[in-house]
Amino acid sequence: MNKVIITEEMRFRQRLCEYALKKGAMKAARKYQVNRMFVYRQLKKYDGTVQSLSFKSRRPRTSPNKHSKEELELISTMYATHGLYGMAEVYVKLLELGYKRSFGSMCMQIRNKCIKSLNKAKKSYTRYENITGQYIGDKVQIDIKYVPQECIMFSSYGKKYYQITAIDEYSRMRVLEIVEEKSTYETGKFLDELESKFGFPIKTIQVDNGYEFVNDKEVTNKKSYFEETADKKGYTIKRIRPYSPWQNGKVERSFMRGWKNFICK
Repeated sequence: MNKVIITEEMRFRQRLCEYALKKGAMKAARKYQVNRMFVYRQLKKYDGTVQSLSFKSRRPRTSPNKHSKEELELISTMYATHGLYGMAEVYVKLLELGYKRSFGSMCMQIRNKCIKSLNKAKKSYTRYENITGQYIGDKVQIDIKYVPQECIMFSSYGKKYYQITAIDEYSRMRVLEIVEEKSTYETGKFLDELESKFGFPIKTIQVDNGYEFVNDKEVTNKKSYFEETADKKGYTIKRIRPYSPWQNGKVERSFMRGWKNFICK
């Protein structure tokens, strides 16, 4: 039997019960400034010992929303495989396999069940080394973003537009282009003309892991049109770590300035 630690609250409840047994629940509630129903609940539990007034767990015995055994096994497998890349990576993989719970619920299960990461091998593209451009054209960051409708000054008739931005890390020179689709064809065509627009040779291109730039190596070994264009031009592609946009921070911060200078109100 677990040892019950006697607290001041338990002693207070014992005094309340003893007084209520002598003077009545109404007078006890008035004297100790508590609700009368509270007095009745304590009297129902009280058997003459202070231990009977200890705090009880309010945790329900059963839960209809409890994770099933299959869900816990799926979380354990995905966390062991992708846990080194962060909880967001684990959650995305679970959603792809039909997981219906929230992100917080998944994290709580990992904490409460003490699920440990087993796979220590990292994907090659996640080994990120922060290398700053040392001269003009040494490294260029590229990204593409959806342009909100309220930022467009002309009638778009519901058509979506995307802004491709390239920024040289050393000189902070930027090249912007508006396209009608977010695809590897548009980014590859933009990359093909980028060097002539900058006016200087380019050595390294840094992008995120979006499908509009590169293909997932776990899915296919075939290169995207963007990657083929980079190989044709002799550029080195540097991929940032997944779900880490701050590693491409210069181009990320330039988007709002680019919208204001290009088509924003």
